[in-house]
Amino acid sequence: MFSYNINNIPKELLHIILEYDGRIKYRNGHYVDIISKNDLRYSISHPIIFKKLEIIKDIELCENSGFYFEFHFDSLNNVGLVYDYNFTFKNKFEICYYDTRVNWIQIRTYI
Repeated sequence: MFSYNINNIPKELLHIILEYDGRIKYRNGHYVDIISKNDLRYSISHPIIFKKLEIIKDIELCENSGFYFEFHFDSLNNVGLVYDYNFTFKNKFEICYYDTRVNWIQIRTYI
């Protein structure tokens, strides 16, 4: 039986082997997984990244180191969450679930 310790493989050869199909790169002393733009996983993650960018656009900051942002759920119109810290109430963090489809419902939690 043939046995070989991976530590005995020259690093240059190891880099070539791991980078062969383009999914692993060696950067800054570490091996990093890479997702190609042609990979199915990229198209799956694109809507998630787009949604996060949309949420970031709606963030409001106040002068006293507070913030307010809200987002709605894609699958339910007029339903979403609000995150508010030091924006509406001083030194309070609020999470509010809202549903305005039929009746105006707000469920608030303060931390």
